[in-house]
Amino acid sequence: MAFEVKLPQYSGPLHALLDLITQEKLPITEVSLAQVADTYVAYVQAQSVSPEELADFLLIAAKLLYLKSRTILPDLPCEAEEDPGDLVRQLKMYEAFIIASKALEKIYQSSLRSFEHIRIPSVIASDFFPPPSVTSSTFIHVYQRLQKRLEPWLRLRRASLERIVSVKERITHLQNLLKERARFSFGDMMKGATKTDVVVSFLALLEMLREKTVHVTQQDPFCDIVIKRSS
Repeated sequence: MAFEVKLPQYSGPLHALLDLITQEKLPITEVSLAQVADTYVAYVQAQSVSPEELADFLLIAAKLLYLKSRTILPDLPCEAEEDPGDLVRQLKMYEAFIIASKALEKIYQSSLRSFEHIRIPSVIASDFFPPPSVTSSTFIHVYQRLQKRLEPWLRLRRASLERIVSVKERITHLQNLLKERARFSFGDMMKGATKTDVVVSFLALLEMLREKTVHVTQQDPFCDIVIKRSS
């Protein structure tokens, strides 16, 4: 049974929840990501989950976390090549993939499948003759266009190999800063940091607040956060 989110505001597949939020049909601020994570942990503990399904959840959950962090931290730096419509296109491709995979699984589980024996000729004649206008430059141009279309997927693979700073490491970093300084701002600490580091650092700060090891102040909702030693 596929994982489904059950929240007061929404019930259904996780990717559909992300689709609603991306299209601004459901505010991300009304969604409890902690409840989503707890529900999925219970789902994983109750049954065996494939690595592919786990990777899908982590990918969508990361996008949800990023969208929520953008509402909490409006000054979060964006990548120069980031396209707001790109996430919608990815979701449509992901949804088409899910539908196709379910259809293939249904065919495979039924008896409605057969494999035709095809005689392979010993000599395969070449009947393809490209038009005279097709040159080596044409093939190079087509290959470059194909590379450009595959770049988002290749970039995702490379990004998955990058080392991600853990929340525990960021908590240690914050504790060391508090030993050196009695107070500092979150914005100063995050100067030059990557988008991932900002999100992880914010999660670390929330964890330290929960444990009451730090004290924070913020004059207005969109002002910088000042971090102080807990008295």
